Amino acid sequence: MRNTVVAVNGAVPLQEGQCQVIAEAGANHNNSVPRAIEMVQKAAAAGAWAVKFQLYKAGSLASRRSPKYWDDNFGTTTQYEAFRLSDHLEYSDYAEVRAACRDLGIVFFATPFDADAVSSLEDMDTPIYKVASGDITHRQLLQTIAATGKPVLLSTGASTPAEISQAIEWLGSDPEKLVILACTLTYPTPDPDGNFARISRFRQEFAPFLIGMSDHTLGVAGGWMTAALGGVCIEKHYTIDKTLGDVPDHAMSVDHRELEDLVAACARGAVLRGDESIGVRESEIPARDNARRSLVAARGIGKGEVVGFFDFSAKRPGSGLVPTGVDRLVGGRALRDIEEDELVSIEDFSYPPLNDL
Repeated sequence: MRNTVVAVNGAVPLQEGQCQVIAEAGANHNNSVPRAIEMVQKAAAAGAWAVKFQLYKAGSLASRRSPKYWDDNFGTTTQYEAFRLSDHLEYSDYAEVRAACRDLGIVFFATPFDADAVSSLEDMDTPIYKVASGDITHRQLLQTIAATGKPVLLSTGASTPAEISQAIEWLGSDPEKLVILACTLTYPTPDPDGNFARISRFRQEFAPFLIGMSDHTLGVAGGWMTAALGGVCIEKHYTIDKTLGDVPDHAMSVDHRELEDLVAACARGAVLRGDESIGVRESEIPARDNARRSLVAARGIGKGEVVGFFDFSAKRPGSGLVPTGVDRLVGGRALRDIEEDELVSIEDFSYPPLNDL
């Protein structure tokens, strides 16, 4: 277990041994500040560590002819048209959402998609940032985010190792300021493409950075996987109403009840993972002492008798002479009467001096 800690102002730090849940609200507020605040309230009640939003304007994010790479039924044909449905809030409107998060004790942060969004988030004293997978090669944006000095979560969906390493460099290469998120950039992600095993690989390849997961699979099973593999956080798309339109993420998101299940899965999964050391745990000592076997007399042995191999058997408990010690007893002369099934020890027998053998 690595000792790297990513401190986040006003929050429990990100570190191994814990798996924090980030409720990715994105644009699932459907341009409503009251709905965004309701999402915050329900995420906090579910026990999420943070709630994250996406700050973008369609005009600065996508060209008017940018093709969509997902399917929905909202009547749009380009990314520009799709993002126009959900970019109505001004960046400054999120200050009210930020205040609600502060009051509820849940971390507020966002994925900024342009420099103006970063500036607005700085005005709100956002404690941490997220870089979207699609922006991993956007050097100017990454360096603008890094210049804030705040911690960053870097999503790596559809990225090569070289692209990830380059982004790490642009973001400052500080393990105490950066968490790398494994991710599959498919919405939703089919189970065979989940590839949670990447968490282990990322922990090896990008040590000593902490690793998390941006999970687009359906349901909450990803929480168990992330925690069990040593991930420090999982980001999961989140909604309070899966039937809402305009934003395609609603249908693939967890709702607030599932979010609570996800929090529980991550908390227990992190405990179950434990540490990698091999040895006897304190809770095992009673079983070790009583479920193992010791040598006992296979029959009644009289004082003065010379004993052989078949005069002993191995039975529970394990508090006596281990069965591998039987060869040490063979040929000994009993110093006392020993009852059948009684534990025996070396001290119960005498042996002739070596020069008498």
